[in-house]
Amino acid sequence: MQKRYRSTLTKAGLIVVSVLISLAVFEIGLRVIGYDPLKHLKNGREFILRQSLYSDLRYELTPGASGYAWGTDVQINGNGYRGRSVVPGKFNGFRTVVLGDSITFGNFLPLESTYSYRLHEILNHKKPSKYEVLNLGVGGYDIVQEVSNLEHLGLNYKPDLVVVGFCLNDIGISSPNLEYINSIDKYKSGAISYLRTAQFFSNAVDKILLVKWMKNMNKPEIFQNHYKTRITPISKDEHLLSELMKKAPEKHPLNWYKSKQHVGLLRYAFEHLSKLQKKEKFRVVVLIFPWLVEDSGIYPYITAHKIVTHEANRVGFEIIDIIDEYMDEGMENIRIKEKDLVHPNALGHQIVAQKLATYINNIQH
Repeated sequence: MQKRYRSTLTKAGLIVVSVLISLAVFEIGLRVIGYDPLKHLKNGREFILRQSLYSDLRYELTPGASGYAWGTDVQINGNGYRGRSVVPGKFNGFRTVVLGDSITFGNFLPLESTYSYRLHEILNHKKPSKYEVLNLGVGGYDIVQEVSNLEHLGLNYKPDLVVVGFCLNDIGISSPNLEYINSIDKYKSGAISYLRTAQFFSNAVDKILLVKWMKNMNKPEIFQNHYKTRITPISKDEHLLSELMKKAPEKHPLNWYKSKQHVGLLRYAFEHLSKLQKKEKFRVVVLIFPWLVEDSGIYPYITAHKIVTHEANRVGFEIIDIIDEYMDEGMENIRIKEKDLVHPNALGHQIVAQKLATYINNIQH
């Protein structure tokens, strides 16, 4: 009996030693290849983003921050946005403020290739200094955050025109940026800050949990509770909208257009923007970015565009839809990356800039 007990202990001890040796080898291997959990976790965003004092924004760009993030060199000016820093207050010319998410911000692109920068260059080609274009895009923002960013920051610049650079996933929670920011502290303190192995497994678990978090947050009942007073009801007698929502895409995240909670969020944001427009007396145009699907000659998500257009027209906003220009060029020639269905490349941004320049020139005459 005693021999069997000793044999069991010996086997258990060998297993423990083997595990420890394996972990030690794994730890050494991670250090040799230069594994950096902050790089994998944040991709630079921990330096560019910070938690916001405004609860409706949740997070914001850090004034004066710079670094390499989201596939490009980023410089945030002292006023808290990417691009030229201009003086707040009334501008003696025509000032455009552009709202949006990572497309407008310019993920994977140098500043000079973003559509806001190109628009500024085009407009000022013949009449220098007559136009200004401010880029208030922030990666991961939904439509409510975009409008709130205008309210807290953009209105200081007394815009003549507000462009909403609308991505089709802006009606839901599609970014865990704030959760990433809040979780960074554990990688800077305690045992996990010294052990690459612990960092590796913790990072893997974080990624799984954050994917589940985003999926869970967009469930109707949780989404409704999260936004509470920021969802405007859709009545039963709105037959045109109801029919459009029934025909909305099945593909995630565009299936959000079937949801009264998500479309209600869009309605709330547009209504709030309309109130700001009437108070501050600026013009609003909603620029819809298509989903960059495979080229087939048929665009399958036009119903989502129609729903956005319906809600924009309901409060008197104009629409610019660039689906025809992108389809003519070929979606595959517009993508920043082969499998990226969201972010257009420099050509895609140039097309948008030209379209906006034509629109602005038309309303100026």
